[in-house]
Amino acid sequence: MQHRRILVPLALAGSFGIALAPGFAMASTTSHSAVSPAFGTSTAKSGNLKQFSSPLSKSVFSRHAASADAASKTTSGTTSNPDLAVYIGGGQISTYGVELVAGFVGLDNGSATLTISWGDGTTQTITDVTAQSDGGGVLDYTHTYSALGAYDVTVTLTDAYSDTATNTTVVQTASEYTAFGPFRILDTRAGTGAAKAAIAAHGTLKFKVVGTGGNGVSVPTGATAVVLNVTATQVNASGVLTVYNNEDADGYSIDRPETSNLNFGKGQTVANLVVVPVGADGTVDFYNGSTGTTQVVADVQGYYTAASAATYTPITPTRVLDTRKGTGTGGTIAKIAAGGSVTLTIGGVGSVPSTATAAQLNITAVNGTHSGFITADGGAGASTASSNVNYGPNQAVANSAIVPFGDLSTDSHEITLHNSSTGPVDLVVDVSGYYQAAAVGGSAYIPLYAPERIYDSRVKDNGVYDGPLSAGKTVPFPITNDTLETAFVLNATVTGTTGNGYLELYPYNGGSTALPGTSTLNWVKGQTIPNLAVVSAGTVLDGNFGSYDLGLYVGGTGTAQVVLDAFGFFPSN
Repeated sequence: MQHRRILVPLALAGSFGIALAPGFAMASTTSHSAVSPAFGTSTAKSGNLKQFSSPLSKSVFSRHAASADAASKTTSGTTSNPDLAVYIGGGQISTYGVELVAGFVGLDNGSATLTISWGDGTTQTITDVTAQSDGGGVLDYTHTYSALGAYDVTVTLTDAYSDTATNTTVVQTASEYTAFGPFRILDTRAGTGAAKAAIAAHGTLKFKVVGTGGNGVSVPTGATAVVLNVTATQVNASGVLTVYNNEDADGYSIDRPETSNLNFGKGQTVANLVVVPVGADGTVDFYNGSTGTTQVVADVQGYYTAASAATYTPITPTRVLDTRKGTGTGGTIAKIAAGGSVTLTIGGVGSVPSTATAAQLNITAVNGTHSGFITADGGAGASTASSNVNYGPNQAVANSAIVPFGDLSTDSHEITLHNSSTGPVDLVVDVSGYYQAAAVGGSAYIPLYAPERIYDSRVKDNGVYDGPLSAGKTVPFPITNDTLETAFVLNATVTGTTGNGYLELYPYNGGSTALPGTSTLNWVKGQTIPNLAVVSAGTVLDGNFGSYDLGLYVGGTGTAQVVLDAFGFFPSN
């Protein structure tokens, strides 16, 4: 089995610097590689999957009081390696597997032994580390745990004089999902969860997400990631909203990523689903990347923990509701009335089994006559004040949602979609996967603590992926070159649109791949709009890049620039 090379060892000695988040008017033009550096097997370590670390500054030096050979000491009484220190870092490479890099400095005399205590009762000892390292004082090891959880890992470097340098870190396995809500936990307009004030231009709101929720259910301490539906509204200038964790699991600072979660124009109300890691402080940050103030609303839909809960299984995207065509309504063609709702049975239908407890959906509101919002309720006590899709008249607006089903004790696998508007609206719902109890099957989740821009059609990469993308054509994007991932969590953004259209992201298996007939996001001419997508790669190896590909299809008219930001993945093992 292949493993990723996932770290930049030299960077572990200090901080991992990330560029500031640009708006689309000044968007980043970082080039992507032929195979995304965030996933798959690479030929060199990269910092994308860094989940845990402890720098040199946290290394503790200890002189062995009973060093037997007094001659090994200098005349000043210090050891022969007075600057001995060790730093560590790493990330998950599978559901239970982690890769750890240990680096050392100050070993100027003699040999040394490295001992790794993995936190599960097992240890690993490496003798003569100078000979075993890569020549720069760096060692790289993997370990597989037998159960999900967080583990305290201790690395001890012992020199020939029995003096030691010790460092520790918290290691987490992959995480499983608990769906609930949605519940409104943040609304800067009303003072819910934060001060009653808009976020200032280029300002950051730090929000304690741990402990938030509703109906007696809340995001627990130790959550590794949280799922939020985030809305920017009453915005005074165009810009972006970036939601991110400012700490890792060890409590060390993480710089704001160069990715974005929401793109908005002056006066717009824009919502998007966000899957954001949660650091040791239980806080997530909301950065307003615009020159004007922005009000922010967040509804929590669930959370991930390194403990047994629900796992994810992707399916080929399938349309389960289209009120324009009578799909999912028994053939009835009719908009959802003002203040009305529609109920769908998803579990036990098509590719979603009766064991499913929640579904990954893409919900599109189209042909509305008035502004409004849609709330997807699985019968879990969600507040209809929360929203999944915000739309205006005559718009086509899509947003992702993870929706728990109704009371499973009564074999209900239904969801209800409420229309808050004073006018009717058509709804389209596509399902791309489902959650079920881990014992039944599926994959856990590994977040990228530093999200990464992996594709940008505005950037020329060896003449292969130049934008804009033309309507009616598919671009295969090589997203991984192994089969260790079952699905990827991506934020897709289109900009520079010259016509009305839609984007399909789907598993691509060569020229014969059939389009699934679903959509990831929809737009009108001139619009910049994002949407979260959980999507799989194809299963046929691309001979050009030795990769498994993601299909990007632009439908409609005109052209569009497409940007993909990676936020995490579901490993297959």
